[in-house]
Amino acid sequence: MKDKFSVITSTFGLLIFGCIVAIGLASFGYIKHSDDRLVEVKGLSEKTVRADIGDMSISISNSGYVNLEDLYKKRVSDKEKVINFLKNQGITDDEIVNFFMNTSDYNEENKTTSASGIITIDRKKFFRSDDTISIRTTQLEKIGKIKSEIVKLSSEGVLLTYNYSYKLTNFINVKLEMMKEASQNALENAKAFVEPQGVNIGRVAYLRQGEITIRAEDESENVSSWDSQESQSANKKLRLVIRAGFTSKMKGK
Repeated sequence: MKDKFSVITSTFGLLIFGCIVAIGLASFGYIKHSDDRLVEVKGLSEKTVRADIGDMSISISNSGYVNLEDLYKKRVSDKEKVINFLKNQGITDDEIVNFFMNTSDYNEENKTTSASGIITIDRKKFFRSDDTISIRTTQLEKIGKIKSEIVKLSSEGVLLTYNYSYKLTNFINVKLEMMKEASQNALENAKAFVEPQGVNIGRVAYLRQGEITIRAEDESENVSSWDSQESQSANKKLRLVIRAGFTSKMKGK
């Protein structure tokens, strides 16, 4: 009975030891599967690319007008000043892609109190406008020039704000190129991991795309997803990670 118990205990101990060894190999990305061993690694591709489209919107505001005729004259004058300014910066008619006009009215109240305590409310109706000029160009330096010079319009009585962004339109081509580079990097990592141990890398078992991130080149902007790559950085730092599995065999087998 004692001998039987010893055999069972030894067998159980060997089983536990085997599990520990398997877990250890799996942690290092080296898993035995049938006659092959599966090597699991990561592949990385990093690339800095320049956007190919620049967008800018310039919003012009006017308010406090009692009649629409005066407001109309002011907004026409402002539009001419902005268009002339843009053309002086090299913007062509084709690069001015949209002009949006919006007119609204609002009321202001003026309260006065007489000596006897009677409150009089005087209500006046005013008009305001919010117009937007949108430009799109492949010559990104034009956006930079506009940004540095647009403050001059304030001295001409134009009240405005602006937004701009740069984006890369051929993301698909860039992505395919980076996936190829990351796959090659994964293969090199796998070889570096097992070849010193006398093991040859075989076929690809699987490839899984992981995280894709985008930053400004100087990393001043937060990480964004691949789909929301539009940002105020013309130069974009892209990083793609993949997970890969390769079969492998001992050399000579």
